[in-house]
Amino acid sequence: MFYLQNNATSLHRNLLILGVFTLFLILGIRLYQLQIVDYKRFAGIAEANRIRVVTQPAPRGIIYDRNGQIIVDNKSQYNVNLIPFEVDKNDSVYSLLSHILNIPESEIQRRVKKNWRGRFLPLRIAEDIDFETLTELEERRFELPGVMYSLEPIRSFPSRANLSHVLGYLREINKEDLQMIKNYGYRSGDLIGWKGVEREYESILRGKRGFDYVQVNVYGQEVGKVRDRHNVESQFGNDLYITIDIGLQAYAEQLLEDKKGAAIVMDAKTGEILAIVSKPDYSPGLFSGIVESDVWNELLNDAERPLYDRAIQGTYPPGSTFKIVAVLASLEENILDPETTVRCRGVYKLGRREFKCWKEIGHGRMNLFDAVVNSCNVYFYTLVRKMDVSLWATYAGKFRFGELTKVDLYGESQGILPDEPFLDNKYGKGGWSEGNKLNLVIGQGDLLVTPLQMVRFTGALATHGKLATPHLGLEYMEHGTNRFQRFAFSSADSIRSISASSWEFVEKAMYDVVNSKTGTGRAAKVRGLDVYGKTGTAQNPHGEAHSWFIGYSKDGDRTLAITVLIEHGGSGGGEAAVTARQIFSYCQKNLPKETDVKEVTAR
Repeated sequence: MFYLQNNATSLHRNLLILGVFTLFLILGIRLYQLQIVDYKRFAGIAEANRIRVVTQPAPRGIIYDRNGQIIVDNKSQYNVNLIPFEVDKNDSVYSLLSHILNIPESEIQRRVKKNWRGRFLPLRIAEDIDFETLTELEERRFELPGVMYSLEPIRSFPSRANLSHVLGYLREINKEDLQMIKNYGYRSGDLIGWKGVEREYESILRGKRGFDYVQVNVYGQEVGKVRDRHNVESQFGNDLYITIDIGLQAYAEQLLEDKKGAAIVMDAKTGEILAIVSKPDYSPGLFSGIVESDVWNELLNDAERPLYDRAIQGTYPPGSTFKIVAVLASLEENILDPETTVRCRGVYKLGRREFKCWKEIGHGRMNLFDAVVNSCNVYFYTLVRKMDVSLWATYAGKFRFGELTKVDLYGESQGILPDEPFLDNKYGKGGWSEGNKLNLVIGQGDLLVTPLQMVRFTGALATHGKLATPHLGLEYMEHGTNRFQRFAFSSADSIRSISASSWEFVEKAMYDVVNSKTGTGRAAKVRGLDVYGKTGTAQNPHGEAHSWFIGYSKDGDRTLAITVLIEHGGSGGGEAAVTARQIFSYCQKNLPKETDVKEVTAR
């Protein structure tokens, strides 16, 4: 009996020892997991409870015109941020914030969800708050644990010119964008250049954010600096200089106010764009920070299409400005003797169809030179009948029509240069006729170009075959230094297959277009300035014809190429030529004779 009792006691003791051992084993494993396996996770939480990392946004670089005048600067605004982990501890914070910011609580919750980056990371819920709101937040900060305000730089536009399509705008990075660019240091909620030079030169203009380490108490309130951590100062982006002359740009914008169209002024030798206007446009100040959805939708749905850049995206038939291509093809290929005359009675008959000249009573007898000066359609109908489409397209292709100019702006259109394969594909082999050729030679039919392509074409005519790359980037200054880095653009291609005599013929004819009594571009004449040009009236199935003028001026060592397009402007010798004359006159009076930036840029 005693033996049995002794064994039972021993068993109970062993079970107790085993239970205690098991308990300590579990406790040890748990301690190991907490202190070793999950050390980083819980250390991070502990640090987040003690230390708050406050991001210091980096101002973007300033954008200047070629003469050192500020186009885009930075200004500061106060934004409200919160840390979800701290705010979620106190249910009253959201309702109090809603009252102070005058924002529905549901909207604050929506913004928290949209800008979420983690429980311990601050996210923005309101921006550009006024001083009264800021004061109330400061007065009640003990009731708002985890809520803070920050001073952030946004874009400002002190220039008298809009330049909206050139400058472009910034856009808030969303989660989808972040997947593509997160390796470049961006994070959700950051602003990134999305259009214009802000996009093209994002890597130059963008600064580097800084960080402040602040000690907080258990309520999420700031109690001082963190001594064992060093703050990281934000770095400004690099300053950018672009080729625009702000005075000329503002003047050209004024000339096209209340119109639809585009105007471009380019240095024919270098490709530097001194002015580029697309109307209608919008105020760049609408995009100084984060754009509200209602503002964006209003712009997007505006029937006038202010977001549409007509200078580089708009494609139009070029009208009679394109006759120059057939002139060069005829001279180089000996298609028709320049002195041979063609009688214009105001209409050209092709079978049962009639193709009209713009002058109903006709021009009478015209040789090639006269046909350019007077823009006689009948002469060019006759001329193109003697060449095939492939030859005409080959000469148009020498000027890179149907291709991108590779301007440093996003969204450029390449237009359409119809050659024989294009026509066969569209109409079927044998499905198109001589009538298509007659339309193409006068810049109609399937031919479509952008104003930017036309100013490059004009620059090539002015320089006898040099195809410069149109561009806006000039140079940038590395922040914190006085070193300027000049952008390198591909040197101008030369059209070597066209003879000097053909270039000279075209130049003389374009001079008479503007300066002779019968020239269609007489309205572009400027006293004391050599102006060369060609007008175009492009038929438009949706209303009155589009008005074109292309031309160039030679003044000292400066050669400027100009293209003006006025939608529904009627005759090219009217509104477009008048606008071009005003631009030429401004340049004559206000621009230096030498366009080398080293001579004219004042910093």
